[in-house]
Amino acid sequence: MGDNGAWRTMSVTTGIAGLAGFVLVAVSQALVQAGGGEPAFDAPGQEILSFFETRNDTLYPIGSFLGLLATLALLWFFAGFWAVLRSAEGAPPWRSVAALASGLAFVILVMRPGWDLAGFRVDEGLDPQLARLAFDDGNLGFANAWLALASFLFAAGWIIVSTRALPAWLGWVAVVAAVGFLAGRAFWTTSIWLIPYALYWIWTIVISVQLVRGRWRSAPSPGQFDRLGRGME
Repeated sequence: MGDNGAWRTMSVTTGIAGLAGFVLVAVSQALVQAGGGEPAFDAPGQEILSFFETRNDTLYPIGSFLGLLATLALLWFFAGFWAVLRSAEGAPPWRSVAALASGLAFVILVMRPGWDLAGFRVDEGLDPQLARLAFDDGNLGFANAWLALASFLFAAGWIIVSTRALPAWLGWVAVVAAVGFLAGRAFWTTSIWLIPYALYWIWTIVISVQLVRGRWRSAPSPGQFDRLGRGME
């Protein structure tokens, strides 16, 4: 396969991975939440234990597994999008490397067991405070992952805005979402994180659709990114 074919494969595969990540996250959360919505971050131990006790014995583990698959799909998305950012940035590729490292950090933090520790043992008479500890560990691990996601979005947004590898508005959306995740982590027990979280998925879906459509059919030549960006507006 020539360079053009390799770039086309990378573009389509990366786009599919981004879209698959979104679908898997949505389905995963729907299955995990079956039986009732999750308690507030600061809910008492008994309420958290009741949350785990009312999970569906079949749907909950399936949802948990799909969540892990979603994380792997996002790992492929981060890796493929790094190739786009790397080519757009040129030398030295420090921002694109930072974006890739941040994406890896996000995956590592999200894949911590957290809730699954409680879900796995709840049928054996779990103490409410241990249930709360597992619940908090999962939530705090997810909240810490927002910092890694903020770093990824900031690096990607900076490259997009400065190189026009994509329309500038996508770069600014990434930067705004990055700032939002920083605020969300600072006030992690509130719902403020939902705003940057929604922006992140909108951003990912738009970029993934463009990648599936084959915007990068070949390795971009110098100056080509500006033309690609204008063509996507």
